[in-house]
Amino acid sequence: MIISKTPLRISFFSGGSDLPAFYRKAEGAALSVTIDKYIYVMVHSKSRGNYVTAFDGINDYDTLDSMTHDITRETLKEYKIKNKLHVASISDIPGRGSGLGSSSSFTVGLINSLKNYSDSTVLAEQACNIEMNRCEYPVGKQDQYAAAIGGLNLFKFSKDTVSKSILNVSKETMNRLQDNLLLVYTNIPRSANKILSEQSRAMTDDDKFNLVMNGRNKAIFAADLLERGDLDTFGDLLHQAWVDKKNVTSGITNDSIDEIYDLAMQNGALGGKVLGAGGGGFMILYCDSDKKENLSHVLGKNTRAVTYDFKFTEDGSQVVYGDETII
Repeated sequence: MIISKTPLRISFFSGGSDLPAFYRKAEGAALSVTIDKYIYVMVHSKSRGNYVTAFDGINDYDTLDSMTHDITRETLKEYKIKNKLHVASISDIPGRGSGLGSSSSFTVGLINSLKNYSDSTVLAEQACNIEMNRCEYPVGKQDQYAAAIGGLNLFKFSKDTVSKSILNVSKETMNRLQDNLLLVYTNIPRSANKILSEQSRAMTDDDKFNLVMNGRNKAIFAADLLERGDLDTFGDLLHQAWVDKKNVTSGITNDSIDEIYDLAMQNGALGGKVLGAGGGGFMILYCDSDKKENLSHVLGKNTRAVTYDFKFTEDGSQVVYGDETII
C-alpha cells in the first residue's frame, strides 16, 4: 500500500489566464496558496484479479480500457502499469466540483503514489499532461503546479513554460491574511469542465479576453500588495476581480451565489470570489477577523452555505506511507 497526501488550494487571482486559450496569446498569471485540506490517494498493487477503484463508490474492471474514471485510466496507461491495482481516494472536505483544485490534487497524488517524484515541477508537468493531453479536459495549469509545489505562489504561464516567482511576504502578513479569510461551501454542485470550455471559447471575444487580462494583472498586483502587507486593498481587489470574472461567461455565477456574496458584503466582507471555474463549490471571503464569526452565523442562518476553518500550508504533494514498488 502506498498513500499520498496532496493539498487543496485557494486561487486568489487568475481570471482563467492559466487556460491555453489565453496564455497562447498573452502571458497568464495566478496567485494561489495551499491549505490544510487534503486529497489522500491510496494505491495497492495486486498480482491477480481486476482493477478496482474506490471513490464515490466501488467499481471493478476486467480491463484497463473498460475503466470509466478518466484520470485513473489514463495515468495507469501513461505509466504502463502491468499489475492490477486497487486505487482509492478520500478528501478532507467535499471534493468533487469544489473549486479547490481537487481533480488536479487527485491527479498529482495518484502520479506521486506511482512514481514518488523528487522534483515537484516534473510532477506538476506530468499531471498537466494527464489532464490536458490524455484526458483532453479543458483545464488550465495552475492547480497541478499548486498541488505539487505547495505554499504561496505567483505562477506565470506562457505558451511553452510555467515559471514561479519568489515572493517576500512576511509571516505576520500571512497570519493576518489567514485570519481575515472565510472559506465558504455554497452547497451548489457544478460542472467545471463545461464552464471552462465556455470560458475558453470566450477568449475569441476581445472584451472577454480583456476581462481575463484584468484578472492576470490583478494576480501580479496582489502579489505586490502581500509583499507590502496591504491586506485591505488586497480584499478590495478580490471584489474587483470577482466583478470581472463573473462577466466572462454566464455560468460563473447564479442567483444562489449572488445571494451569498451580496449578504456577505452587507455583513462586513470587503471582497471575495467563487473559487475555481465558478458556478458553485467553494467561495473565499475577505473580512476583518473580528467580523468572521458574525458573518459565518449570518450566512449559515440565511443560506445553505457552510463555513470551514483552515490554515495555509507550505508543503506540496507527499508520499506519507509505504515503499512498495508499483512501477
